[in-house]
Amino acid sequence: MTEALATIIVVVIIGYIIYRKRAALTKPKSRQEELIEKNANKLMDIQDSDRIWGVYIDYDNEQICCKNVLSLEKKPISKKIAPSLPLIGCDRLLCRCYYVSLTEKRSKTRREYQDRRDEIRFEDENDRRTGAERRSGVWVHHDD
Repeated sequence: MTEALATIIVVVIIGYIIYRKRAALTKPKSRQEELIEKNANKLMDIQDSDRIWGVYIDYDNEQICCKNVLSLEKKPISKKIAPSLPLIGCDRLLCRCYYVSLTEKRSKTRREYQDRRDEIRFEDENDRRTGAERRSGVWVHHDD
């Protein structure tokens, strides 16, 4: 009985040592690393979406935002060329900027039927643009 108890204690101790070594190898992520990963995943989701055409970079507090994002002034950016966050040259220890997606507002094609422009044309016999010049004189020195 004491041998079985001793064996269980040894197995528990070895299991604890292995657990501690694995836990030491996986370093917990910092808040900045978590935000970078979150923004990278969001940008990938935006780029994969067909309903979103672009993004702008937003922030919650102007006082703690870097100059690079403030200079963008929430201008729309195509999702194909959207920069990763934090922007290059960000001087903040913790970047809290994030993407705001811009959805495509067109839900269908504008011209579903045959274009009516061909029906409206009246220049079947003569095209008015092929005739003689209608201006009076040659406009060589019209700025004088």
